[in-house]
Amino acid sequence: MASEAAPIWGDLAASAFVESSPLFKSLDPEAHDDLLRVAEQLVYPAGEVVVKQGEAGDELFLVRDGTAVVLVESGGERREMAYLDRGAIFGELAALGTPARMAAVEARTDLTVVRVPGPVVVALAARFPRVAKLLAALRTARAKGPEPAP
Repeated sequence: MASEAAPIWGDLAASAFVESSPLFKSLDPEAHDDLLRVAEQLVYPAGEVVVKQGEAGDELFLVRDGTAVVLVESGGERREMAYLDRGAIFGELAALGTPARMAAVEARTDLTVVRVPGPVVVALAARFPRVAKLLAALRTARAKGPEPAP
């Protein structure tokens, strides 16, 4: 089971990690402070499911430490679609209004993530064109699906 959510605000290492994310680098100091006040950190043990395919949710996650796998179930078959490690972002589709999660994400190792509420992501995208552009690029890449294996 995941740890209890811990605030990022006041944690210098976690704050620096969030501020260094390409998604949030273009924010002004006031927006950075607002983001850090609402973002939370969670730790999942290896094997724990972070999000389930098909469930409702509106949070965006940043992988701070550890690794995770993206899993998609279709036709009774479960496939590994991608691996996530430090700096990876997931949940952006749900944060931007997709009604159900398109995939599951499971911790492969102990996994530390930063969770950002969806309404905050939407507000930042509306205010900062670079955030909107990066989220649109992620959405496009996710829609294309994984590259075929050689």
